[in-house]
Amino acid sequence: MSFPAPPCCDHNARVSIKQLRQQRGWSQEQLAEHSGLSVRTIQRIEQGRTPGLASATALANALQVDVEELAERELPERQDLRGAVAAAVRRYDDFDGYSSRPQYWWFFLVVMLLASLATLVDEAVATAVLLVFLLPLAAVGTRRLRDAGHSGWWQLLALAPFGVVVPLILLAQPTAEPPDPTSAE
Repeated sequence: MSFPAPPCCDHNARVSIKQLRQQRGWSQEQLAEHSGLSVRTIQRIEQGRTPGLASATALANALQVDVEELAERELPERQDLRGAVAAAVRRYDDFDGYSSRPQYWWFFLVVMLLASLATLVDEAVATAVLLVFLLPLAAVGTRRLRDAGHSGWWQLLALAPFGVVVPLILLAQPTAEPPDPTSAE
């Protein structure tokens, strides 16, 4: 599995907190204890989930760095068209991690526009465009569904007649809050 470069949800961002933690010789459990966050939250942040302001502040205090420095290390992907498409293409085969709503929908829009333009040329060209973008679209869709708190397997419903409705609803949902493993159920 490859980890592409720049910002959020990528290898460089994951490594930065992990490196800061390891420089102190701390385990994830020790960082969780020092920051007041759960171990699961630390794991998710190290795996690419962008920390919220409260979590970033707690991590910055525990790691003895400025929040601004931590923010520079953890900048989210650009949420515009160019940033979303670049992130999706760069991570075309990465089914791990998370993708935000704007990242998914900008990329989806570009793929649909390209397919529509290709249809003007020829149906076969449009089919080729869709086949080329099938893997990146499935990967970013899986990451988006995971970000919304669902399994990436929900995308398979799109293969059934009218089955595309459920995945589209799930893909449009906001980012899910990670469950707190310390809470009793």
